[in-house]
This record gives sequence, C-alpha cells and structure tokens, in this order.
Amino acid sequence: MIELFQKSVYVLLLSWLALFCMCTIGAPEMETERITEVDRELLLQLVNSVRASGCDCKSEGFFAPTSPVVWNDTLELAAKDHCDDMLKNKFFSHTGSDDSNPGVRLARRNYSWTTYGENISHGHQTERSVVEGWIKSAGHCRNIMNPNFKEMGVAKAGDYWTQVFAAHK
Repeated sequence: MIELFQKSVYVLLLSWLALFCMCTIGAPEMETERITEVDRELLLQLVNSVRASGCDCKSEGFFAPTSPVVWNDTLELAAKDHCDDMLKNKFFSHTGSDDSNPGVRLARRNYSWTTYGENISHGHQTERSVVEGWIKSAGHCRNIMNPNFKEMGVAKAGDYWTQVFAAHK
C-alpha cells in the first residue's frame, strides 16, 4: 500500500513537472518595452532618403537636404503610447485622451527634449505608404525635413501610426 502511494505521488509530481515545463518552455519571455510591430530599418531608410535628397513640402516650401535621424527606442515608446490611446479610445488627434501633447508624452518616458515634432496617420497598412502619406502632407513633410530633429521613433497600433522626432537637451 505504501509503495502504491509513493508511486502515485511520484506520478503526480512528474505530471506537475511536465506541465510546468510545457508552460514555461512554450510561454513567451517576459515582455520588454521594445516594440516590434514596425520595420525600424525600413522606416529609417525611407525617412533618411527623403532627408538626404531634400523635399518640396508644398505650401511649406522646399527643404534642403539635411542630416539623417537615428532610431530612439524611447521615442518609439512614446509613439506607441499615443497609438494605443487613439486605438483604445477611437480618436485621431495630436492631443491625447488625457489632453496630453507630444512633449508631455515624451516627459512621461523621461526623455528630456529641446525640440520635438509628431506625425500621426490612420489607415495606412505599410511603412512605405505611411511615409509617402506624410511626405504628401505639408506639415508632416516639414517635420520629416526639420534639421533640428536628430532622433526618431515610430509605432503602430491597429492602423494608427505615430512618428515622433526630437532632439535631446
């Protein structure tokens, strides 16, 4: 009887161990705050290609070629915060549902800025189409070409896109 009990406990322990292993091996790793929904390299290539060539931003005028921007994960996170807010609360604006502006959202992410700009879009499905859309919009094009911006982050939630440019203090 004791031997049967020991075997039962042993089988039960092995079952729990197997279940635990399956759960932890198949489970995703702890999510970090790194966003992976957009193709960062393609976005940088597209934006920096326009910056390198110069661009006619329609009513904003022609912008001469300027230096490239680099990717910044903190800007991407601030962009993601805004995309998530627009998707969740079903609105489209540079002003957040809590009346925040891009500068406030950057401060929340502990990014100390001297200047910033934000582009938003709704409905585009690809990195290429959203950048092309921003270039066709005078104000968004001006942000892309602004030589004061040194860094960029872009995020997407659903079909909401946010692009944040900035320069550190």
